[in-house]
Amino acid sequence: MSGFPAEVEAYYGELAERRGWDDDTASAIRSTVELIRDLDRGTAPRTYGAAVDDYGTDWLYEAVWHEAEWVVIRQLGAGEDGETTRYWWQRLEDDEGMLTDQALDREDWGLRPLTREDFYTAWDDPGWSLTA
Repeated sequence: MSGFPAEVEAYYGELAERRGWDDDTASAIRSTVELIRDLDRGTAPRTYGAAVDDYGTDWLYEAVWHEAEWVVIRQLGAGEDGETTRYWWQRLEDDEGMLTDQALDREDWGLRPLTREDFYTAWDDPGWSLTA
């Protein structure tokens, strides 16, 4: 991967090796990373939402309007045990999960509105909780 910070390139290189990605898969992942990065840095309209899953994990989403749908560009999970997961272009996936590849749908996902300020408070401070 070129054009990404060294730690991002190293992360995806290690992930590719661990998962045994062939060149086509690595190329597809690179394209997805580039798209999510570009959407994250862009000026398209954004929306934010939050929900608590059946296991008590708070899930927060930031999505950008792209090609007639809301594309999730950041996803934060904050578990009751204090563990957090962050998915975005620098870490689309890990061994525990991944940034959703589904278009954000407030109604189907049962999302509550969330302000940009609240989203980034949670993103920057993992101790923040919807249920606290």
